Amino acid sequence: MILDICFVNDFGGCFFELLCLEVGKAAEEMWKSMSEEEKAPYEVKSGQRKVEYEKQMKAYNKKQENSANGIGDDHEVDALQAIRRKLKDPRKNLRNWRKGDPCVSNWTGVICTMPQPDGFLHIQELRMLNLNLTGKLAPELGQLSNLTVLNFMWNHNITGSIPKEIGNIKSLKFLLLSGNQLSGPLADELSFLPNLLMFQVDLNKITGSLPKSFVNLISCRHFHMNNNSISGQIPSELSSMPALIHFLLDNNNLMGNLPPEFSQMPKLRILQLDNNNFGGTEIPASYGNMSNLVKLSASFPFSIDYQFIQREKGYKYLFLIDRFM
Repeated sequence: MILDICFVNDFGGCFFELLCLEVGKAAEEMWKSMSEEEKAPYEVKSGQRKVEYEKQMKAYNKKQENSANGIGDDHEVDALQAIRRKLKDPRKNLRNWRKGDPCVSNWTGVICTMPQPDGFLHIQELRMLNLNLTGKLAPELGQLSNLTVLNFMWNHNITGSIPKEIGNIKSLKFLLLSGNQLSGPLADELSFLPNLLMFQVDLNKITGSLPKSFVNLISCRHFHMNNNSISGQIPSELSSMPALIHFLLDNNNLMGNLPPEFSQMPKLRILQLDNNNFGGTEIPASYGNMSNLVKLSASFPFSIDYQFIQREKGYKYLFLIDRFM
């Protein structure tokens, strides 16, 4: 039996989720395949990007220090307050959310745009990574219409469902909710995100089936749904996601056969399907045509014929995991 243990490691000053102990090189391959934009949400607070932003904001704040009024959009400020009311903050990380303007006063985890033509600063990123927050995600998140990064990873005890209103944030590029206690099904409305690059909800308690509508996530490169309780069949329609590089569905309750259509995904590099309840006995022969794939993991009783192995000499990692051993 191959032991598959997920954990978090540090690459080059950035937080990144490794796949498992046995495939450290595969995780490194995953990291190398990510663009600088995709790595950005994992930057630590001392990252150059944040330093430069704070430098610009400090200069701008000097011009505003005599102003009695905040310069954030009032609707977005109200939305943040509603989000805060749904959360519990035992470590008081959000204590500075009680006063001032979120952009001018540098509220924890809130990163804003520079002044826009409408005269306001708008909330661009909400980084709530590993703040020991509990409570629920508020539907008012959907009112942050200029958001590109929404990161609540590794708070461990945020519960409830993922608000469908997040689907209103057309600008969103990174939806990062891994490592919590989120439950319930994934709403179809989450497919209304044409610019989404990363969709990570792994290590939660998500149930229900995968919506076919996720095929509309045409920009999505990283689709991490592993370590949940997702059930039903994998919709073959998802094979039409043109940009997908990492497709992680392992450790769920998925059933049925593996869709042979996955072989049509032109950029796919990592496909994790192990520890589910698939009913087929063979990995589709068409998977042998996936020239860019570097890792495929599945669970017995799948078998592989000799011709499949011959075609897959380019695989770096091919794992069959006996989940019953």
